[in-house]
Amino acid sequence: MRIIGITGGIACGKSTVSREMMRRGFPVIDGDVLSRELTGPGGEAVPAIRSVFGDKYVNQDGSMNRRAMGMLVFADSRSREQLDLVMDPFLRSLTLRKLETARASGTKLCFLDMPLLFEKKYDSLCDSVWCVWLPEDIQLERLMSRDGYTREEALSRMRSVMSSDQKADLASAVIDNSGTVEETLRQASVLLQRELERAGGTPARRRRSVSPPPARSAREEAPEEGETIDRPESSRRKPSTRKAAWQMPRWLRVSLITLTAVLAVSLTSYILMRAWLTRQANLHLQEQQAIDHQYPLEYRDEIQRISREYNLSPALIASVIRNESSFRPTAESDVGARGLMQVMPETAEWIAHKLKIDNYSFEQLYTPETNIRFGCWYLNYLSTLFHGDPLCVICAYHAGQGEISSWLTNPSISSDGLTMNIDRLPEGPTKTYAGRVTRDYGIYQAKYFTPVLPDPADPADPAS
Repeated sequence: MRIIGITGGIACGKSTVSREMMRRGFPVIDGDVLSRELTGPGGEAVPAIRSVFGDKYVNQDGSMNRRAMGMLVFADSRSREQLDLVMDPFLRSLTLRKLETARASGTKLCFLDMPLLFEKKYDSLCDSVWCVWLPEDIQLERLMSRDGYTREEALSRMRSVMSSDQKADLASAVIDNSGTVEETLRQASVLLQRELERAGGTPARRRRSVSPPPARSAREEAPEEGETIDRPESSRRKPSTRKAAWQMPRWLRVSLITLTAVLAVSLTSYILMRAWLTRQANLHLQEQQAIDHQYPLEYRDEIQRISREYNLSPALIASVIRNESSFRPTAESDVGARGLMQVMPETAEWIAHKLKIDNYSFEQLYTPETNIRFGCWYLNYLSTLFHGDPLCVICAYHAGQGEISSWLTNPSISSDGLTMNIDRLPEGPTKTYAGRVTRDYGIYQAKYFTPVLPDPADPADPAS
């Protein structure tokens, strides 16, 4: 029996794939279901939970108070670690029992649906792992829509565990769930067929019947001891009357053998190197396609032109847009920020006044040209305000200039009152945002905006 792990980030849609496998008749061991069984009325893990956390976290019916426990563990990482330590032995034991039951049923495939499959090392039980993946912005939207969380609550739950990108890197196969349900299930069907072929095994080799050698005639039988067989004179080998043929010198034989061996090794090395280079080229192509998917660049002309007007790096503008709106011009946050660079209403009115724009309306921020111009103007303003320190500018764009000004007065964050180091920033959304924009800046700079130096030998080059 092959065990297939199914994992993915919260709200990424792994349940959709699990339900499809159940519909097709395969057993699915769901970690959430097992957890509810262990923490339900009379559950095996409830006494241990009561002992560690107290009666407040156990209901009158003998089940764990899931709401109270959820509020505790998502607010306190140490409590979350304590709960994991309590639950882990019970969950692992029950999982192994369920796997043995599935194996005894004779099924070819069994699916292990575990949200924390990699974190809790359940991937060591699996023959392969499928990761159901979503881009972070879509994952955030679906989690907020599904569970009614605020943006901060949803981000807190997403960042409390391994990210979807990290799980995808560790998985055997990735199912992209950013499209329709039909597209997701089509990918799952292809992977399922592949696993069924692997589970089928190879047919047993046929035994070859070995026939006894044909009986030898009396004339062919070996002579008895003491007997001899006379051969005709014509069949006897006669000494040659010709001179002995030329024999190859030993050194030449050794040289030819060595040369043949070297040629064989060289040919083998060439074939292996060619195969390795082809494989590396395919991997590089896949990596580039993944980067193209994760790091798109839309409105390139507007970004380059407007960033140049405000003396800004176009890679910085692209990385801000990716993290603010994922290049969706109609994006609007729950606090009213609007457009590609998520400009707030009061900030937009102030910028419009500074730019002396007549007949300004907030609806204009849905226009990419206007939105990018307002965002670039504000970043240029922040750069002047914070003496060009890029980290201060990025943090102020996210948290506001007042917050960053107060951080600069804190010696534990800024040693000189003018610059900051990302490692010393307070933990929270702004530090996470700054880290992502900084990371994406390097990627956009290398992928889209690295200047190409002219060839000095090119006669068309005016500098030559």
